[in-house]
Amino acid sequence: MPFCPKCGQEVPDDAVYCPKCGTKIGTGKREYYEKREKEEKGEKKEKEEKHEPSDISGAIVGGLVLIWLGVTFYLAETGFIKWSAWVAYFLLGLGAILVIQALIKYFTSPYKGSAYGIAIGGIVVASIGLVMMYEITVWWPLIFIVLGIIVIVSSITSRKRSPKVR
Repeated sequence: MPFCPKCGQEVPDDAVYCPKCGTKIGTGKREYYEKREKEEKGEKKEKEEKHEPSDISGAIVGGLVLIWLGVTFYLAETGFIKWSAWVAYFLLGLGAILVIQALIKYFTSPYKGSAYGIAIGGIVVASIGLVMMYEITVWWPLIFIVLGIIVIVSSITSRKRSPKVR
């Protein structure tokens, strides 16, 4: 049993007021549970109002990667492509899948900025695949240097455009 904070009298658990001095003790058990239930309903309603459609692009991309992996394995097993070139084909397709994911996110998501990183990653992976396919040994490091410069410059310029948070 709790005690009254004013007079020290022992009070029942469900008491709202002290039986001796009349000081409000707090809410009784019933009032407490009713208040808690009301708060939980409000939180649930708020969550329902904020509910956004789930992003299934990750699952779709995962499935596409597995399909592409199976296709390239099959092409290598049947001799359509050489096993020595398998990685190049796989990376080229993987990069294309990432670019497609970035395009989908760009056109469907309210947060368009999230698509840029995926697109850049896709371009880099596809570039590695192309470099391996055509055995370009001189130009590919320069391509990555240029891509790195573009990423840095775009991040600096986008930071200047966004408002400062204090």
